[in-house]
Amino acid sequence: MRKTMIVTLFSSALLLSACSGPTPGEQLDTVLKDTFEAEKDYRDTQGEMEKLEKNEQQLFESIMTLTREQQEEVKTQAEEALASADERLALLEKEKKSMDTAEETFNEIDPVIEEAEEADVKTDLTELKAKMQDRFNAHADFTDAYEKLTNLQKELYELLLDEETDLQKLQEKTIEVNEQNAKVQEAVTVFNEKTEQFNELKDATIENLTEK
Repeated sequence: MRKTMIVTLFSSALLLSACSGPTPGEQLDTVLKDTFEAEKDYRDTQGEMEKLEKNEQQLFESIMTLTREQQEEVKTQAEEALASADERLALLEKEKKSMDTAEETFNEIDPVIEEAEEADVKTDLTELKAKMQDRFNAHADFTDAYEKLTNLQKELYELLLDEETDLQKLQEKTIEVNEQNAKVQEAVTVFNEKTEQFNELKDATIENLTEK
């Protein structure tokens, strides 16, 4: 259903040189560590989501091989798929809350920006904040697309539960699911790109700070 998402912000601790007083680099390091910790639940959900997605795909493929005479088995597997979809929605909500908390946590960078004495440092940190915001926005777009996908999949499973559902309805709903899944994949790609861009800019920013 979805490609593996980038799940981490790289630690900057080893790149900072020790010096007395809270330098902008050390303050940034603290913000990054706090944000990384705030994203723990997000990271933890990834493996669970992937396992549920794979199982649901297997259930759906299995259901498609069954005949009308095996409706009881169809019902059992469709109900299992529905329960799995609900579980994924619960995990998605946990993921969203984790990222919302991380977004609030990263706002700790604001006083670091305000207190920076050098103009180029202030500019670098401001750009870093904007890049991280792009990442959070991309994740919000992903969760919206993924929630719509999961609800469409639930509608498909419910159609499978109904013995009166004709093949055309199933085909139409399957097309909707596939189209929405494509949007989810696009959203994942954008999120991954934004995360990579943030990490690259973060590394460059830290390098500039350690040279001062």
